[in-house]
This record gives sequence, C-alpha cells and structure tokens, in this order.
Amino acid sequence: MELKTLSKNHVNKLLDFELKNKEWFESFIEPRPKDFYSHSGVTKHINYLLNQINSGNAFCGIVIKNNVIVARANLKNISGQKAYVGYRVGKEFTSKGVASYCLKQLIHIGKNKLNLKQLNAQVLNNNPASMHILHKFGFEAIGTTANFLKLNNKQLSCTELVLNTHNK
Repeated sequence: MELKTLSKNHVNKLLDFELKNKEWFESFIEPRPKDFYSHSGVTKHINYLLNQINSGNAFCGIVIKNNVIVARANLKNISGQKAYVGYRVGKEFTSKGVASYCLKQLIHIGKNKLNLKQLNAQVLNNNPASMHILHKFGFEAIGTTANFLKLNNKQLSCTELVLNTHNK
C-alpha cells in the first residue's frame, strides 16, 4: 500500500473507485451530486482539490494497492495549525488495516510536513468502525451534534473529535 498525492493522472482510477463504492459510501455519508460520476465530474472534483492543495488549505491523497485505488485520505480546511481528517475506504478493503494506514499517514503528514498542532474529525453515529479507528489513534470526543443530518430516512448525530499532535 502506498499513499500518493492526488493528481490529474488519477481521474480514471478515481472514477472507478467512486463508482464501485458509490452504494457503500452512500450508506454512511451524504451522496455526491449525480454529475460527479463522470469523467468530467471527477476531473472537475480533482481540479478543485488541487486548487485547495496549492493554496495550502488541504492535502488530498489516494491509497494505491496493486495499481488500484483502495482508499482516499484527506486533510481539509487547514487553518491556523488545525485541519480536519477524512478518509473513505473501498468496501472490499474494510477490516484489512486500510483505515488505520490512512489515519497514521494523515497524522504523520499533518504533524511533520504541515506542522499542524491539532487534527479534528467528524463521525456520524452510523459509523462505529471509523469511531473505533479514531479512538485507537488517540482522538478524543469533544462534543456531539444531534440531528446533524438526515440520511436514508434516518436522523443522524455527529461526534466531533480532536487529536493534539504535539503530544504524539
């Protein structure tokens, strides 16, 4: 497994990854717009993220294994010395250490390359596996927002977590 910075060269592989896992992801998070699921939609998405990277507001990566994207890993909303971590793992790669790999890499990049002092995460209450991974790496819950969003006809709460990287 290798974490690579997202680039324009990843359009086709990223589209394949997103299409293959669309239903899986939408069972946990809000659906992407319909126009996302095309070559032009993913190209537009990547261009937006590359602008975020170039302006210092994000790190966006993909995890490659056997020349296939198995996960995405991001640091977003970089401001001050803080950022939000996020990752999405393809369904067939869950329970294989991929989420842990993503989070370990994001913590390393945040702390050692971007000099971030705090990482935040948000987890919906329908995703206990992600909550487990975040706790495993030392993230601590600091609050929960009830009725954060409605997904698949269910009201979901969202827990905010934080990790102070200077302690790691």
